[in-house]
Amino acid sequence: MHVWVLDEPVIGQACSSLVHTLSQDERQHAQAYRHEGDRNNFIARRSMLRWLIGVYLRSRPESLRFNVTRHGKPALQWPRGTRLAFNVSHTDGLALLAFALNCRVGIDVERQIEGIDFANVGRGIFSPVEESVLAAARPDSATAFLSIWTRKEALLKALGSGLLVEPASYTTEDAPALGEGRWHASKKGTRIAGWTCMDLGLGPEVQGALAVSLDDACVTLCRCSPSTWAENSSFETNLLSVI
Repeated sequence: MHVWVLDEPVIGQACSSLVHTLSQDERQHAQAYRHEGDRNNFIARRSMLRWLIGVYLRSRPESLRFNVTRHGKPALQWPRGTRLAFNVSHTDGLALLAFALNCRVGIDVERQIEGIDFANVGRGIFSPVEESVLAAARPDSATAFLSIWTRKEALLKALGSGLLVEPASYTTEDAPALGEGRWHASKKGTRIAGWTCMDLGLGPEVQGALAVSLDDACVTLCRCSPSTWAENSSFETNLLSVI
């Protein structure tokens, strides 16, 4: 599977180069943002999502149609019946776009924020095991909190429920035997088998996590740049040869 990183240095360039691919509804959504930075971030990540899906499916980006599941997860409405799974997450100045075939995928990224009440934010969301891990990390709880939160979000997004359906019944835990940064998940004490779950190292004070319903998935981290979508580049041919 591929995880694409869209970060602040190229958000403006993606915004100006790919905005023409957005639907009328997406343009209206973008205009609803009061701050220009938030507006540009939305335009960049949504147009980048369209461009990449267009390459994977050999479709024009502007021809794609999206809807939203009852739990708020974006899904392709057209073309129908594709094998492509995708998920998007963003935080201040950074977005992650994950793609895979014939599976379920969830991704999350968060930037550390000072002054969070870690004792209460995860209440009703973290399982007792996760709460004990967070308690053991106090008073320096920020890193532990972000790790648990991003893992839980990635898992529940992949499952399609988000934080709306019994989030505390799921537990995420370190799995060092599987390799550095790997973790596993369980529901009410029963291990969820056949999944690849991993942390994503994205720099200081930023934490990411990925959950995909593939056993021992090969994950490639890719960075978006103007050459990614440049006209007449060889990128599209190379990407299609990979998939």
